[in-house]
Amino acid sequence: MDEVIKGIEEGDRACVALGVDFVEEDARFPFGATLKSNTARALRRTDLTELQKARVRERVSNMLASGVIPHEMREYAKLLRKVGVGEHWPQLERDIQRNNPYAMRFYNSLRLAEGLKV
Repeated sequence: MDEVIKGIEEGDRACVALGVDFVEEDARFPFGATLKSNTARALRRTDLTELQKARVRERVSNMLASGVIPHEMREYAKLLRKVGVGEHWPQLERDIQRNNPYAMRFYNSLRLAEGLKV
């Protein structure tokens, strides 16, 4: 995955596609949190297609709404801020677990980034 991350940083479209696939993957990997964080950071610094942006929005929004907040969520949230939450705001508003302080921290930071009231 380190080579894919380097490829993303260099703008390789195939590596970008693999990176988006990796972010969407639920399976556990050795050093997965670090690799997924680094992948999200690299994706944030490259240009994504509209389809890739939509996939990132879907994945990260669903994770937040369900209360699944892995270590790499910090980088995922930054990536989501870059591509925008878009049409997933109603889902987040409806489904965010307001008693989950970790989910709420990222939710509130996204609202602030979009210029919405917290």
